[in-house]
Amino acid sequence: MFVPRIFPQKLQHQHHHLPKEFSLLVWNVHKENLRSEFQTRLETLLKDHPSDFLIFQEAKHPKKNTAFLDGFSYAMASNIDIFQHLYGVLTAADVAFENINSNLTHRQELGLMTFKSMLITQHKLANDQILHLVNLHAINFVSLKIFTKELEKIKTELKACHGPMIVGGDFNNWTKKRIKALEAFQHALSLKKAEVHEEHHIKQIFAKPLDHIFYRDIILTSAKAIDTQRISDHNPIYATFTTE
Repeated sequence: MFVPRIFPQKLQHQHHHLPKEFSLLVWNVHKENLRSEFQTRLETLLKDHPSDFLIFQEAKHPKKNTAFLDGFSYAMASNIDIFQHLYGVLTAADVAFENINSNLTHRQELGLMTFKSMLITQHKLANDQILHLVNLHAINFVSLKIFTKELEKIKTELKACHGPMIVGGDFNNWTKKRIKALEAFQHALSLKKAEVHEEHHIKQIFAKPLDHIFYRDIILTSAKAIDTQRISDHNPIYATFTTE
């Protein structure tokens, strides 16, 4: 296992901008996204829940296959490079990417010796403001001190991003103290937490949901978790937004 030096991108919608109302799907896909069963389920899911953004954690990307996620532009922040594949967070979109910034955690997860990755992309809203879209897989299997320090480093970076923002992903907040650290992170960035319908479908550890969407300076119109019948060990959250 090696620290990644490859961060795949495919940008083919650079003249497309978001409509006033837009949608996204946040999903830890558990490295299952190349399986035919997953792709069939995703195709059906997108017919029922059209999405301008796909915000994947634990995505698997073939190093040599350029025919990946047809119909979407995408950028990936890899955290694992092994054999013929990369793994990490991936943001796909049917609109232009104005800017792309990928990051790894400073510390590695104990035992696994892997980093976690974060991806910040920028997209133009219908009102010409810039949306900062943050795809985050929080570090796991570390002490609370390290977990909190990594959140603090992310918070410091996001403080430089002004205006509309969405932060979505798997936050690994499975203890009360991690939840408090995440709440401090949320409040420091003036983020609201999306209230999700059918929340029982969200992956939980110790009765604590791990997947979340936070946002600011845009209007959340709906959010719900969708049961995908064990395609991944997590279920997606589908959310729709509108600009003021």
